Amino acid sequence: MTDYRRKLKWYRFNIARRIRILEGEELINELEDIIAEIQVKKLDKIGMFQLLIRQLEALKAETQFKPKQKGHQYDPFQIPRSGDGRVVLFGLSNVGKSTLMNAITNTNVKTSEFLHTTKTALAGTCEYNNIKIQIIDVPGFLDFKEDWMISRQILKIARTCDAILLVIDLSLDIDQQYFFLMEQLKNIGLPETEDSLYKLAIIATKGDLARSKRNFTLLKERTSLPIHPISIKNEKSLEKLKEYLFDVLEVMRIYTKPPRREADYTQPFILPIGTTVGELAEKIHKDFIKLFRYARIWGSSVEFPGQQVGMEHVLVDTDVVEITIMRK
Repeated sequence: MTDYRRKLKWYRFNIARRIRILEGEELINELEDIIAEIQVKKLDKIGMFQLLIRQLEALKAETQFKPKQKGHQYDPFQIPRSGDGRVVLFGLSNVGKSTLMNAITNTNVKTSEFLHTTKTALAGTCEYNNIKIQIIDVPGFLDFKEDWMISRQILKIARTCDAILLVIDLSLDIDQQYFFLMEQLKNIGLPETEDSLYKLAIIATKGDLARSKRNFTLLKERTSLPIHPISIKNEKSLEKLKEYLFDVLEVMRIYTKPPRREADYTQPFILPIGTTVGELAEKIHKDFIKLFRYARIWGSSVEFPGQQVGMEHVLVDTDVVEITIMRK
């Protein structure tokens, strides 16, 4: 991973957490601050950061021109961000999104064999290895093919997520589903490339039904996106999906310990892959950077337990970190 790509991952990860509860002028001011920070560090000359700035400017413009409403009005598509990552299930109607959500989260979403079952955006939590992943289930696109405003709301939610998972039913027409969904993503400027600010992948449902094997082969021919086939009746495939969601977010669990005390294995820091000791120290407390002396590491990123490292040391999943600072 290049240094700039690692920096981009860090920015994306922290931006999501800085703006997730902000609205109106507060959101606009925070977005302006983030853009200014990128420019001060002269990262705005780099292509991947130019794309990030364009996305931030688009969100800023959308916020500025949002019509004012009198009083508080219920928005069925407004779901606060929670957990360590946010993933949206993005697909046509009746492809199994709600059934899938019930199978991997703590929710009980109404399902049926007919269209128009899911009317609003719904959220649930998928827990995997100390990671809490927020799963958003949005209405299927064919439900609202004549309703431009609701389709726009679905796309707006997709832009707030770390990953967009296209849910495709292997028992139905593959081309109709895949090309329609990709067209919607292109409408909001999401390229099918590694430079996308969002992770794009496919969950292929109903893999136990007739035609599924043939359609799975066809789907692989249509796209370069990663595909994860599942069957709701197969517990093993669901567990593999949870592992896949963890991988898609590209995060890691870092545990900390005070000097001469045991590590806390109950509440890890959830950080993007490639995070350094210095970035972890800054996240724990902003003064830790100025007072930093050294860190000791137990885990796969070092050659022996308790190895002493500096701020530039890159951490890996499940490392235990002990930071020593200078006394004030």
